[in-house]
Amino acid sequence: MKMKLKGILSVTMMLAVVSFMSCGGPKETGKKDSNFQEISIPCQDKGYSDAEFFRAAGSGKSRNLATSKDKAMLNAKTRLAGLINSTIKSVTEQYTNEIDVGDASEFEQSFEQMTRDVVKQQLLETAVTCEKTGTNSQSGLYETYLAIQVKKDVIYNGIDEKISKDKKLQLKYDRMKFKEKFDEEMDKLERENP
Repeated sequence: MKMKLKGILSVTMMLAVVSFMSCGGPKETGKKDSNFQEISIPCQDKGYSDAEFFRAAGSGKSRNLATSKDKAMLNAKTRLAGLINSTIKSVTEQYTNEIDVGDASEFEQSFEQMTRDVVKQQLLETAVTCEKTGTNSQSGLYETYLAIQVKKDVIYNGIDEKISKDKKLQLKYDRMKFKEKFDEEMDKLERENP
């Protein structure tokens, strides 16, 4: 009787193990979004900055062809200006942390105002690296996609020139240290982009 009981227990245990294994293990509880379809945006791949160039992409839509191009350019330049300004802000913060500046916040504010002026001027020297224009058959609108770039040296040289004309900033300016921080930020931009 003991043998029969052990046999029944063994069979029961094997059945329990087999049924547990046949459940297939853990299941995913989240639903996958089967409605997602990746799209390719024209000129987007040409809008990524690297160690040599600040780059940005933009798009514009309008019933008028010229207006769609103007909107795309405005969007791209706005993005480019934002990228340059945030990069220069980061460079300025790192730079002022490493040098001994009496009133660091005053220096940073003056420096940032000056760089904003330089960026506005240098955005005139942007080059279009990609432009695609078409019409949307459903909406009837013109759509323009473009990418622009400005060489990092144009921005750096503009800042360097402006500082050399400002006696107050020039006293606290170490050209080599600033260039080093500027190049580091450009390298970081390149690493962050696909």
